[in-house]
Amino acid sequence: MPLMLPTVLRNLLDGPATRLYPIQVRDSFQNARGHIVFNDDKCTLCSVCALRCPADAISIDKESRTLSFHPARCIVCEVCVLGCPSDAITLMSKWRTPFARKPLEVHEARGKKPRTPM
Repeated sequence: MPLMLPTVLRNLLDGPATRLYPIQVRDSFQNARGHIVFNDDKCTLCSVCALRCPADAISIDKESRTLSFHPARCIVCEVCVLGCPSDAITLMSKWRTPFARKPLEVHEARGKKPRTPM
């Protein structure tokens, strides 16, 4: 019993070991992989991101000039961000807010059309 007394007193006098979450929100740390954001003005629908995505979270429809993104499938591996030649995809360090239903983001590309090789 006397061996445990310092530990018991330290636990009683110190504050809580965890954060009070809704009140104290933890700041995201540097280089955190939060979520992906698309810039419709820069996107050229080159489909490099869709080809490189291992989770098949990105799909491109060149006829309607739209990019569809399934955030629930995304594993935030940053492969699409590194492969985008027009820098239309950025990785934010803040985490996405939780969702109850699996959303689908549809983006209309307004960037230049990619050149087709002859």
